[in-house]
Amino acid sequence: AQDGDVRLHVRLSDSLPNGSRAPIVRSENMLGSNSRWLDALRSGLPVRLHYRVEVWRSRGAWFDTFERQVEWDVVVRHEPLLDHYTLLTFVGAARQERRYATLDAVGAALAFAYQVNVRPRESGRYYYASSLQVTTLSDSDLDELERFLAGDLGEAEEQGENFGDALGRGATRFLLRLAGLPSLRLEARSPHFVVR
Repeated sequence: AQDGDVRLHVRLSDSLPNGSRAPIVRSENMLGSNSRWLDALRSGLPVRLHYRVEVWRSRGAWFDTFERQVEWDVVVRHEPLLDHYTLLTFVGAARQERRYATLDAVGAALAFAYQVNVRPRESGRYYYASSLQVTTLSDSDLDELERFLAGDLGEAEEQGENFGDALGRGATRFLLRLAGLPSLRLEARSPHFVVR
């Protein structure tokens, strides 16, 4: 899958004795010379990459069955005063921050291949479907995203509101705010494999 020079790939790890294989997800050319995402970073807007990997069971003549999914976020920011780049990775409640001195270094970090810890649980014929949603964030959007991913529901939590309602409203507000910003969605699928 591609948009201009930006690409998303999913390949399979080496096979385990039962035939199970893990997905290896990689994006390419995110910060190429003609990239709108590079322009956004240089303009001071953080860029968010939201990855999703889904496990699908192939059923031949029937509809394929969705089994489960894994998601994670990567946020890239350019710090103009320090002239370096910050890469924040969010996986569940865990957060990792890394800094890079050059554009080439952060570009190489973004092209890192993730071996995702998700596999089928039963025997059958499977494949992985991966998607990558790229958006730009304002500073306030970034702060809200960090709070949201950390489980902070803001005012709703203080007022003793139902957790599910507050979570849904918070996600809706955040998504509506992002609706007007440029975005890109890429999809890719792995080859099929058989688990015995």
